[in-house]
Amino acid sequence: WRHRASVTVHAPADQVIARVNPAVGTVEAIDEETCVLHTGDETLEGLAVHLGLLGVPFSVAEPPELVEHLRALSDRYRQATE
Repeated sequence: WRHRASVTVHAPADQVIARVNPAVGTVEAIDEETCVLHTGDETLEGLAVHLGLLGVPFSVAEPPELVEHLRALSDRYRQATE
């Protein structure tokens, strides 16, 4: 993958594993309510789509270009509803 990320997901690992195709990434439990998704994609857009399809809250700290892409995407979605 050109773009890689380790994303903190605020949901149990088994719930995330059920939603993630193994080709998209691997899930590592942190505790009963939190896990880390190790994932990637050839584009930031594709990576953002995978994260959005999780259907649960998540936090991204890096890579910085993914953080910027998600901020821009969230601004576009917010503007679409104004």
